[in-house]
Amino acid sequence: MAYRIIATIDVGSYELELKIFEISRKKGIVILNHVRHVIELGKDTYTTGKIQFSHINELCDILFDFTSIMKEYNVEDYLAYTTSSIREAANGDIVLDRIRVKTGLVVQVLSNSEQRFLCYKALAAKTEFSDLIQEGTAIVDVGAGSIQISLFDKEALVTTQNIKLGSLRIRELLYSLSNDRQHFNMLIEELINNDIATFKRMFLKDRSIKNIIAIGD
Repeated sequence: MAYRIIATIDVGSYELELKIFEISRKKGIVILNHVRHVIELGKDTYTTGKIQFSHINELCDILFDFTSIMKEYNVEDYLAYTTSSIREAANGDIVLDRIRVKTGLVVQVLSNSEQRFLCYKALAAKTEFSDLIQEGTAIVDVGAGSIQISLFDKEALVTTQNIKLGSLRIRELLYSLSNDRQHFNMLIEELINNDIATFKRMFLKDRSIKNIIAIGD
């Protein structure tokens, strides 16, 4: 066959994504369809420690719709991943099992290190990555659940640290103050500055940062 049709599914903390690709020697990788659906799974995990039953059902319904779209495109193979929203949930195994039973999809849970490794590979494929990391470079990945800061120098990874200050996690931590705009903004700033200052003191020290690569939704 001159081409293959594959799909990727991202079960994220804030939304679900389905991408369908055509891969061929002639055209390379072409996106045929991209579907997104907002469902805040991380809201449950970051506040109560587990995903609510209603969200599990909604999640399965959306993923079942994704499988129908995949059939329309005659998808030959797929990869489905999830990260902190299910990884940190006390009932994460139950959620994954229910997805498998109701949709037939097998969703793999990425560890934080696996997630970052895939991120580095994507950057290497899309940028002059090896040239950038010849000198001090910080990669800042801002997600819904956390911020990952990775420092590179002389083509080597110096350190990588996960700071649990993702946009959705912060919102849920400070939800009770969300109507008090003045204090809400001040608390967010203090929360972020405190952790960033700790990171700088422990890991950055006198290291010079020449490049910053910021990624995330």
